[in-house]
Amino acid sequence: MRTGEHSGWTHALFYLGFALLVAHEMDAVARHEWRLLPGLSLLDDGAAEPLFILLHVPVFAALFWLTGHRSDRVRRRSQIGVDIFLVGHGLVHFAFIGHALYEFAPPVETVTVYGAAVVGLVHLGLVLRSEARAAA
Repeated sequence: MRTGEHSGWTHALFYLGFALLVAHEMDAVARHEWRLLPGLSLLDDGAAEPLFILLHVPVFAALFWLTGHRSDRVRRRSQIGVDIFLVGHGLVHFAFIGHALYEFAPPVETVTVYGAAVVGLVHLGLVLRSEARAAA
């Protein structure tokens, strides 16, 4: 995909999904999400909570850099990766409904987790359709 093939609203759509993920991670601290994660679930809350928070710093720093990268190719691939993650993340949350340690609840979960999954799926579809058209 060449520069300018994505419209401003398509970029805005991607960053809406990304912002929903960031908001979800804020809620994840309040909902003790680390209790469901391999590795972190083995630790007591006093150790797991700060580690959960601090591990997000390099992950999000890398994602912010990659998804806004100067290179169209790096940016596009990174955004596609985040889109796929958003959809998969929503499916994982759906699978955990009813789990004894699952504390997420509507409306925040619905908006942040499932909203991000829908936005990611729509953005992914738009990007793939744009790439198909460019290749034709």
